[in-house]
Amino acid sequence: MRNGFLIAAALTILGSGAENVNYDTVRQGHLPPGWSSPSDREWGVRSDKTAPSRPNVLQGGSGAAGESEPPLAVFDKVVCRDADLSVKFRIGAGQSGNPRGNAAGIVWRYRDPGNYYLLSLSADDRNIVLQRVQNGVASVIPADGGKPGAVGVAEDIRPGQWHVVKVSFRGPKVQVFFGNRSLFTAQDSGILTAGKTGLWAKGADGAAFDDFRIDKKG
Repeated sequence: MRNGFLIAAALTILGSGAENVNYDTVRQGHLPPGWSSPSDREWGVRSDKTAPSRPNVLQGGSGAAGESEPPLAVFDKVVCRDADLSVKFRIGAGQSGNPRGNAAGIVWRYRDPGNYYLLSLSADDRNIVLQRVQNGVASVIPADGGKPGAVGVAEDIRPGQWHVVKVSFRGPKVQVFFGNRSLFTAQDSGILTAGKTGLWAKGADGAAFDDFRIDKKG
């Protein structure tokens, strides 16, 4: 991926450590400057008339069989330990003929493709799951007060519709917001070092993202 083909992304400095990216001045078909991916052929800016901030979105997916790297798009510009991270997303509605398996997610404290936190949002399973990926192994982090053995928190995530999700992470504490309401908190000390943030998309139809915001706290 050559950034020489790209126009600068719409990147607005919003205050102390805060940045917002909406992809609207990026040449379509490419990752924006300041972003990278271990599977970047699955990511690119696309026009979308439904975008919250038109005309463009960042589209991602992992439809290729045997994909060996996680379907991530990493925002390389900001490295932080603690922050507020949010994005608007729309999960694919199965237009490719594979209606299941599409999901969206956000990533933080990313060190490399085998070490990061992931909040995945599935329209198929109607749930939101917090995971720690460490040395390539994913572990589910339970919500505070959740039922023993429960995987994630139930939520009505509808394919083809735009939603907003936010994660606030401070040390071992994680607080998840969905639709601008607090959904759950969790505790985990597995990865406490600073890292990058980013996006995750799964499935042949994947997910579209807009208005990515990172507000660095430490």
